[in-house]
Amino acid sequence: MEWLLFVIGGAVIGMISGFFGIGGGIILTPVLLVLGYEPSQAIILSLMLTLGSTVTGTLSHLKMKNVNIRLACLLGLFGVIGAVSTVPLVQGLEKINGASTVISAVYIIILSWFAFQYLTHNQSVKNERGKFWILLIGLFTGIMSSLMGVSGGFVMTPLLTKKVGIELKKAVGTSIAAASIIVISGIGSYVYGGAEMDYRHGLLLIGGALIGTPFGIINLKVFSVDKVKEMLAVFYIVVAFSVVLKLLSLTKLSLGLILTGVGLFIIVLFYNRVSRLLKV
Repeated sequence: MEWLLFVIGGAVIGMISGFFGIGGGIILTPVLLVLGYEPSQAIILSLMLTLGSTVTGTLSHLKMKNVNIRLACLLGLFGVIGAVSTVPLVQGLEKINGASTVISAVYIIILSWFAFQYLTHNQSVKNERGKFWILLIGLFTGIMSSLMGVSGGFVMTPLLTKKVGIELKKAVGTSIAAASIIVISGIGSYVYGGAEMDYRHGLLLIGGALIGTPFGIINLKVFSVDKVKEMLAVFYIVVAFSVVLKLLSLTKLSLGLILTGVGLFIIVLFYNRVSRLLKV
């Protein structure tokens, strides 16, 4: 029964990853922390899941021509630098029992900021396609990836649209491709630093993600850009608030809020899918 729960969890998270281009760790890391995992264990397991969803997502978005390959490689290169340099920081914080608090605080700040940006419809774009912004976005994404156990797509996607001027669906595909490179470097760095890998659960999550990610990508095509941004903003708020509850030691409420948000997201996707089929 345990293996089935991990496969289902991976499939659901993969679905969200494919739809929003944000990877799966943004959900899995807080859930694992709530369930009592050590920060480094939660991060490396989340990165393993994220690797499955990002690789699958990259292949799907390549077929849909949603990936700027050159930009993805540059972002990935700078992201590796940020990811590798952050791992020692997390392991140092873990030794003084401060990693969980720091990671939670970063989640709350980053997610709240991006949610505000989307909900205020601040769509002003700076078309600055220079290496300066690419370098900063790559480095920042790499740092967030190794610090939070995420692909970094939730950071990279909005920054590519707002600072580099890339259309949202193209930004999603390029972010997922770059994240694949960043996540591999993060996993390697944690293993090199002595972190334990839960291979069995990690592979089960990856297997589920391989099933769910393509479904999320297919559904992305039938939603408007504004609707995707609104849904993403609401999702960020749900996760951020769940982390606040976790910091207040309200672990059951925290976990319940995340599961409720995920459940509502799946209902919206299936409702939209069924409605379109009935109209055909």
